[in-house]
Amino acid sequence: MAAKDTRLQTAESFALNFVSGMIFAWTYKRTRSIIPGILIHGLTNTLAVLLTAFA
Repeated sequence: MAAKDTRLQTAESFALNFVSGMIFAWTYKRTRSIIPGILIHGLTNTLAVLLTAFA
């Protein structure tokens, strides 16, 4: 059995990446700083880890 190639983008992950990219761009444009984007990214990663750990 061949391993599934996880590098391929699905429609769902493309949509999520697009929306999050727009949010990061909006926060940068509004604040002229990448720090808010870094914080948002860290919070979403933390939330994903916690939801995975307690699922």
